[in-house]
Amino acid sequence: MKINYNNKTFRVAGENKDVTHFNYFQKGAIVWGEYEGGGVTKGTLIAKIDEDGVLDMHYHHLNASLEFKLGRCISTPKILDDGRIELFEQYESVNTAEVSRGEITLVEVL
Repeated sequence: MKINYNNKTFRVAGENKDVTHFNYFQKGAIVWGEYEGGGVTKGTLIAKIDEDGVLDMHYHHLNASLEFKLGRCISTPKILDDGRIELFEQYESVNTAEVSRGEITLVEVL
């Protein structure tokens, strides 16, 4: 599945207006972006994309308490009926006392 992430905006799925927003850019097989909101003061990410549109990324950010968080995430895309991209993400933060893992869903903002 060919997906172009260039100039795409995503937000954490849900109805809360104060959620994290992501701005993605792409050149070839490299995707990068910035994100903030929902407890994240400022963050950046870089990823490589495979032929199915799956992103293998590394991220880091400062949270609202100005604590650094960094980790890795695998982001799997799904095309919704309305044509938007939904991303199911499995992440792990590695700079905390214990490795923390979680899942989150992002949805494209049109």
